Amino acid sequence: NYEYYLQKKAERDEQELSSIQKAKNLYKTELQWLRRMPKARGTKSKSRIQAASELEKVAKKTVQKENVDIDTGMQRLGKKVIELYNLTKSFGDKLMLDDFSYNFQRSEKIGIVGGNGVGKSTFLNVLAGKDTDYSGTIEIGQTIKIGYYTQKGLSFRQDMKVIDVVKDIAEVIELKSGNKITASQMLEKFNFSPKKQHTFIEKLSGGEKKRLYLVQVLMAQPNFLILDEPTNDLDVFTLGALEDYLINFKGCVLIVSHDRYFLDRIVDHLFVFEGEGKVSVFPGSYTQFRAFEKNKDSNNSNKSIEKKGFVEENTSKAEKEERKISFKEKQELEALEKEIMQLEEKKGEIEQLIASETGDAINTLSIELADVIDLLERKEGRWAELAELKGA
Repeated sequence: NYEYYLQKKAERDEQELSSIQKAKNLYKTELQWLRRMPKARGTKSKSRIQAASELEKVAKKTVQKENVDIDTGMQRLGKKVIELYNLTKSFGDKLMLDDFSYNFQRSEKIGIVGGNGVGKSTFLNVLAGKDTDYSGTIEIGQTIKIGYYTQKGLSFRQDMKVIDVVKDIAEVIELKSGNKITASQMLEKFNFSPKKQHTFIEKLSGGEKKRLYLVQVLMAQPNFLILDEPTNDLDVFTLGALEDYLINFKGCVLIVSHDRYFLDRIVDHLFVFEGEGKVSVFPGSYTQFRAFEKNKDSNNSNKSIEKKGFVEENTSKAEKEERKISFKEKQELEALEKEIMQLEEKKGEIEQLIASETGDAINTLSIELADVIDLLERKEGRWAELAELKGA
């Protein structure tokens, strides 16, 4: 969704800049005509004058920067960051970390990947000091200040106002540029209007609470950021700003995310949680890791075939022909063809809408598009299975 949004936004910005430039050129011509005609003459076309006035408005437009700008500073980072020695963590009989050691270096940006329930969030909680029931040693440098953005977020007091939540962290912070910014100004950068800042927490949407939570984390000016699924529930503008912030961030970053594009843009290497407490380090991007895994699976599959021999040679013709497509499956195949066509049409319609919309509408449409693409892929996969069976 985010990658698609950025692509379409760039196209819209380019189109808008082109329109503004054309309007500027045409306005120059109209302005010369207006100046050339004597003031005393009333023969000037009123419609042409009005059109020139409209052109002036377009010519003086600027492309608005939709992304918020996060420019907080951070605490000074010393030589020692965080050192892990023989970390082991279990929940009953389930091993989450098994004798894991690692020394973080300055400015490292690491992605964490792995299936559900293999210990990713557990590891973050241990590292952030939220879970102390483990064996092993964690040594944290004296200058390290951890900022932890969790999936669950914080439990805000519902009777508090938005502005009070941020002021509890700091009323004023210094930016990287050396300038200072108040809590209210920081909230405005995250699309909390002055009116919204005095809204009670209980009246905020889930997405607004996540956005407020991110403001709270960054206002503390950490130099070691831990982010657990930060792309969930953040609007695309805030997400774009967060990405820019992380790219330029000079401290350490540790991210759990299933968003391939986001990870590829941010991290240098990966911690791969393989299950049963095993954690390996992969020296590359998430896309490179997926390609590596795919190649490994392919090699293992080939080895398996070589070990077993070509089973087809030992399979009788009767066994091969035993599985034929049923009448019900033929009906399903025909229905799938129609559904796939309808989904492709819907996908095209949503893409056209995204190209023309702005603001929050793009975020909603992007989510809808992702759902359509996911359903389309599943339908096409099922269609391929049945089509192969039909041709068998």
